[in-house]
Amino acid sequence: MIRPFVIAGLVLLGLSSPVHAVDLRLGYINQDASPYLAGNGTAIPARPGIAVELVQRAVERLGGRLVLTRLPARRMAEEVKAGQQDGILGFRYSAGRARDLVFPMRNGQPDATRYAARLAHSLYRRQGSAITWDGRHVGGLTTPIAVSGTQLVADALLAQGVEIIRIEGSGQMFGMLALGRVDAVVTLDIIGDRQMMEQTVIQAGARIEKVMPPVLIEDFHVPLGRAFHAANRDFAERLWAMIGELRDATYAELTPVYVASP
Repeated sequence: MIRPFVIAGLVLLGLSSPVHAVDLRLGYINQDASPYLAGNGTAIPARPGIAVELVQRAVERLGGRLVLTRLPARRMAEEVKAGQQDGILGFRYSAGRARDLVFPMRNGQPDATRYAARLAHSLYRRQGSAITWDGRHVGGLTTPIAVSGTQLVADALLAQGVEIIRIEGSGQMFGMLALGRVDAVVTLDIIGDRQMMEQTVIQAGARIEKVMPPVLIEDFHVPLGRAFHAANRDFAERLWAMIGELRDATYAELTPVYVASP
């Protein structure tokens, strides 16, 4: 006779059994997108970027093995389609991409709780400035806006007829803002918020503030190839859920490491 507590133990074991170990091959872009993806070229640095470390932790927590390959942007989806990679670490959703890739979805839209990186780009100005941003148009400009990051931000501002200058160094960018050489800065929140919090650019007596809403928000997910997803549905769902579960704590821990003041 099987004792009741033995049956209960077997049921509990069945409910909590881990997903089978999976080798997960992910490609990601071979261009620097710090602090999310660090470094250029095929090498994977010891500090590979916050998004990479987040996915590494999620796969490790699930007992899987992560194999990373850095690729040119144009080849990432092609290699997944050809079965050479299982998915992509850090890819924006589009209907076209969803034909070959499975994204974490909810109610027919990419799941906003299970992204690996959210790139919010906001406008920063000197306190007391006449510069305005209403979510559609920038007003009050007398000098260019300094822009860093994705070309999508630059394109959005250029479409308004706004003059921009591209600057990738946050120290130089916010220094120019403090000195009045540019009227505003548009950059990643993860960079601008740290500058604003530390107020490191007060050499000209100027302090900075962020204007809401963000100029652009981009969510980057970890989509998987359709064949891999079909064979590993449970692992895929657990992976995306684990990314969402670990994300905020991982970003809070690693952001100060990756986003250092100049």
